[in-house]
Amino acid sequence: MQYIDKVLNRITMYRLVVYVLGALVSLSLLFALTSRIPFRAEYLVGSLTLLIGSAYVTDRSLARFLGVPSNRESALITALILFFVIQPAHTVSGGLILLLAGAVSSAGKFLLAWNGKHIFNPAALAAAVVSLTGLQATSWWIGSSAFWPYMLVLGLLVVRKIRRSALFVVFVASSVLAQYLVFLQQHQLSAANMKHALLTSPLIFLASIMLTEPATMPPRRNQQMLFAVLVAVLYVTGWKLGPIIIYPEVALLLGNIFAFVVSPKFRVRLQLKEVQQVSDRVYNYVFQPDRRFAFIPGQYMEWTLPNVPYDSRGNRRTFTIASSPTEDEVMVGVKYYEPASTYKATLHQLKPGAVVYGSQLAGNFTMQGSEDNKLALIAGGIGITPFRSMVKYLTDHNLQSDVVLLYTVSNAQEFAYVKELKAASAVGVRTIPIVTQPGKESGSVVHAKLDVELLAQLIPDYAERIFYVSGPNIMVDATKGYLHYLGVHNSHIHTDHFAGY
Repeated sequence: MQYIDKVLNRITMYRLVVYVLGALVSLSLLFALTSRIPFRAEYLVGSLTLLIGSAYVTDRSLARFLGVPSNRESALITALILFFVIQPAHTVSGGLILLLAGAVSSAGKFLLAWNGKHIFNPAALAAAVVSLTGLQATSWWIGSSAFWPYMLVLGLLVVRKIRRSALFVVFVASSVLAQYLVFLQQHQLSAANMKHALLTSPLIFLASIMLTEPATMPPRRNQQMLFAVLVAVLYVTGWKLGPIIIYPEVALLLGNIFAFVVSPKFRVRLQLKEVQQVSDRVYNYVFQPDRRFAFIPGQYMEWTLPNVPYDSRGNRRTFTIASSPTEDEVMVGVKYYEPASTYKATLHQLKPGAVVYGSQLAGNFTMQGSEDNKLALIAGGIGITPFRSMVKYLTDHNLQSDVVLLYTVSNAQEFAYVKELKAASAVGVRTIPIVTQPGKESGSVVHAKLDVELLAQLIPDYAERIFYVSGPNIMVDATKGYLHYLGVHNSHIHTDHFAGY
């Protein structure tokens, strides 16, 4: 699993979805050539070309007209999803319907939004428009049993990448339970019927590729579980709302409405005010937002750069907000590695006055409600950013706490936000800096690698504390293992994995 995570961390979530869908397209062509699915390969290629062309042209045209940056993978992902949802075209009218679907999917992202917040999943919206208008019923032919084992493996890669296993499991379990009850009520319950309903359905595709789309799902974990159950029940039961039949795309759209209601609705324009160099590889970017927005310390958002030259991982990344809601500016801390991606190279070259865009505010890695408990915060490298937000919030509100912060870096030059951490001592935040490279002990700095013994030594009352761990995935997973070894219950461990950028 560590090897898989290492590979996944090199790929952004959006790029991984493109790769997964591309692999499914390749499988569909192979299945068509070997007659495992009832479509001709040339019709598949033609349909995909129409969808991608229509979605891409509409996306770029509207982005230019409205003066907003275009997320480059978005149109491609939406077109690839629609490819597996709508019947491949073999007539002129069928081709025109695909052109319409591609255009609607891209237009919906720009026109059906509130303060930059998407309301509907773009692919589900286009599929619903095509089906509900009577132009063409959606087939969801990805639900063929030929795809099932491959879809499961590829879908789980996406789920693992974005750490949405709970969402996936709740949706699948709710769907299975709902299907069981439906068959029971209809006196059709049998192992064969259950197997057919699960293996010849778009269940895994819907759960891993569409339900997990970050722009149209709720931001908090408990809301995501309700979202999963709601969509699962609607998807399985296929209720009728007047003339509307709850097909899978409609089930997802109704879930999107719930997500929209409970989600922050904003897209913020951020003008670079200052760049603070912390070390050779660590920089703190200070932005002035065009308006204040509410967030909880520890949350993250998606940052879009308008003028990134071609980057194989796209022009958007997810970064934790390093500033506190009590501050007027918005900050993000970034660590640079060699070779830097085109995105990061562009970010590194930004000058004061440059503009980026923030959206998709989300994240459960917050200590909201835990401030009165004894806490232990463990940061690895640039994983200090959510803790900087948290301790600054505690300091500004003069919230007296019992917090131990272990801050590990590879060398002492990479310590960031030292001033804020020192000021937080006034409200009970005790910071212990740790340098993992060997060196001479100096002041309060500990030179050692983090392990079970060091954790027990530095936090002797670990059994009484709630732990928050942030940093690179390998470090987070290892630290979680150390805490389990010490007997810390899983419910007292909160982790913040980097999705890879």
